Amino acid sequence: MLFRSTNDITASHARLREITAMVLQQSGGGAQLIIDHQNEMGSTFRLVRASYALDGAAIATRTDDGGSLAEQSSFAVYNGRVASGEHTLTVSLEYQGNGYGIFSYIRGYTFRSRSVQTFTVPEGRALRLVVVGYERSGATVAIEDRPAIRYTQSVMTIPEAQQALQRADVSAASAATAPRSASPPSATAPR
Repeated sequence: MLFRSTNDITASHARLREITAMVLQQSGGGAQLIIDHQNEMGSTFRLVRASYALDGAAIATRTDDGGSLAEQSSFAVYNGRVASGEHTLTVSLEYQGNGYGIFSYIRGYTFRSRSVQTFTVPEGRALRLVVVGYERSGATVAIEDRPAIRYTQSVMTIPEAQQALQRADVSAASAATAPRSASPPSATAPR
């Protein structure tokens, strides 16, 4: 019975946040939140699923579509108005082992990384939160502990955020229309 009550309360809180966000969006108040994902994993791991929840409510899930998710160095997760104040982002990333040579055995393994990040969005401002999936390195780090998540954040004015998003859209559009070369992409490709 307690479990059901807790779920009802969690669902009510999530719905209240959704209603608050709708009201703020219509009134032009509140703040803006931009969440992007950046993939810095090495070739040993291939991203196959990424799930994001904001304040307990699912906001995005991306799944691998024939290897396309792992090939993206970055992608947009969320862009919208939120109530100013403290929020929590929960991120779950799933990787498929992609070893070769003596490490080819890890191809049969799935690796998961989960993280919860609390952050504050200032009133009347925009916060850009970048979720970075990366590989911990070092001789003492076990293979199952290598997939990790870190965050970077920057605060800007809402017009600055809109300009940055427009620049990103132009860059993405020109990258999509650029001819692909026969050679594999460089490991130090610009971000």
